[in-house]
Amino acid sequence: MITHIRMKNFKSWKDSGKIDLAPLTGFFGTNSSGKSSLLQMLLLLKQTALESNQDEVISLGNKESLINHGSFKDVIFGHLENETLEFELSCNLHSPIILDVSNENEDLKVEIESFIFNTSIALNAHGLYIPELKYTIESPISLIISCKDRELSFKYKDLQHKNQIHYTSKFERNCYGKLQNEKNDFRLFTNAFETTFSNVYYLGPSRIDSKRFYNWQGQHPENYEKFGNQTIDALLSARVLKINTIHKKEEVPIEEKISDWLKKMDLAYSFSLDSADPKNFSYVVQIQKSAHSPKVSLVDMGYGLSQFLPVLVLCYYASEGATLILEQPGIHLHPRVQSQVADLLIEVVKERNLQILVESHSEHLLNRLQRRIAEEEIRVDETALYFCRNEDGESKIDHLKMDEFGNISNWPDNFFGDEIGDLIAMTEAQRERQKGI
Repeated sequence: MITHIRMKNFKSWKDSGKIDLAPLTGFFGTNSSGKSSLLQMLLLLKQTALESNQDEVISLGNKESLINHGSFKDVIFGHLENETLEFELSCNLHSPIILDVSNENEDLKVEIESFIFNTSIALNAHGLYIPELKYTIESPISLIISCKDRELSFKYKDLQHKNQIHYTSKFERNCYGKLQNEKNDFRLFTNAFETTFSNVYYLGPSRIDSKRFYNWQGQHPENYEKFGNQTIDALLSARVLKINTIHKKEEVPIEEKISDWLKKMDLAYSFSLDSADPKNFSYVVQIQKSAHSPKVSLVDMGYGLSQFLPVLVLCYYASEGATLILEQPGIHLHPRVQSQVADLLIEVVKERNLQILVESHSEHLLNRLQRRIAEEEIRVDETALYFCRNEDGESKIDHLKMDEFGNISNWPDNFFGDEIGDLIAMTEAQRERQKGI
């Protein structure tokens, strides 16, 4: 799980400050306030970790990438190319790093379960380069592994015995890749970093339109594309591989959970994925709106259902313990259903140990989350809520302070519009009209 992020000089963020992330974290705010950029930092690191080669400092992306940032000038704050881009994050690892810190007096191996990652990226006449990249471990030992000017520095202190170790090495090119000697504890952390981001899934706000027929050639998506165009592949893959999910400590097929949620949300009475032409590996998604209505293709249903289905499937197809980044998960949905999206997110956070980072404009989703905290369905420390705003071209962020009863004590002005102002204006207009009657 990613436990905090921080960025400096990234897009509209001069300095975001430390932003603590919880199992369920919500980012709200006005348009162009910078909330999407907070999530884009993680996507930028993901595609750099998983897609780029060792000669590439950072993968800014192209039209095929999760995100396409263009050039360094496009991402640096104020387009000031002489500035340095800085990223920081901390994470708890799914599998600990086993680090050998033995010395001549004793054999000693320690398990590293979390680390803090820092990097800086700058531009000079030769192109992009990394001035410094660092991993910091605070427990059970004090350890800093850093790369500066291609020199790797390893500083270790045994907190119990106060023993200290310090050695250096050099990278052939940048602060990653092949070292000039064989001792490479740095690579252990690079591998852990890459593994962390291989378990980050992203679904954007614009999703692919539904189709009347889907062809499936037996592919098993390892990741999930940002437009949700692997939704049906994922369902069929889960069916063939017998990938189930856990609900109330019992194994349940993913398709059954999808159907249950659609019925609970009153989006469909039944949901099925049926073979249309076995010879051509063709399938059709059929929806029954009510108990007495005929089955129809997903194409013939409302747009909101087709846009929400990728969200629902991802919540159960993603590996347990994964991090999901969801932009506008309830887009095109009725307000009542938007509220139930919060219930879905709470359930998969609790039952599937997912971490969900959600960007939303939905007051209905937020209100339901507050209610569930009051009802003790989820603890307040399992959530984090933020409001983003833009002041003179620079993004700012406020942590919304919520108590154990779901009350928020520091509501920003006009958080979801000026409801009171509208009511006052409507009342005054009614009085003026009634005078003439």
